[in-house]
Amino acid sequence: MIVSVTVLFQPVNAKDFKVGLTVTPFGENDVLRFTSVDGGGSCSGYGFYILGITCQTPLTSRLYMETGFEYSKHTIVVTPEFFPNMDRMPYKSKFHLTTIPVTLKINFLKYFFANGGCLLDLDLNTSSPIDNQTGLGAILGVGIQYDFKFGGTVFANPYLKGHSLLPFSPGHYHQRLFDSGIRIGFVYNFSK
Repeated sequence: MIVSVTVLFQPVNAKDFKVGLTVTPFGENDVLRFTSVDGGGSCSGYGFYILGITCQTPLTSRLYMETGFEYSKHTIVVTPEFFPNMDRMPYKSKFHLTTIPVTLKINFLKYFFANGGCLLDLDLNTSSPIDNQTGLGAILGVGIQYDFKFGGTVFANPYLKGHSLLPFSPGHYHQRLFDSGIRIGFVYNFSK
């Protein structure tokens, strides 16, 4: 038996569908546990960058749904856990994260917007120094944007992200990655 499902998607106003690129060239990141672990190692953020593709679909005249794909590269400083006669020198480590954001964006006061929603994080690292970040996270931000007459829009979007708030991997004392930065982007309305 073959089952076929067809999904048709029609934005409220197809003329306002926008696609573009984003970059977060710098920001702050940190690795946190919700419960402290005595004698355990620790990790602290040392920077990151993010490259992304974004799609914005209007739901109403001021409300948009945003989704896309983001690739991030994070650097952290790892301090190993305590073992007698073992080296505890901190060292830097890098790992990659792929994220699919699904957010709502509301425009207000002509040039401003607020956005927030959930993140699906995919951690494909095989030897990461922190717990696997595959899971559901959240994002919250505000921003400023300018629409050009030719159909392009530039924006700057300060945000805060929490990754793996609901991790898909089992375990106690799960480490969670948090980052904050300014996402800069350009989207274009291809129907203009």
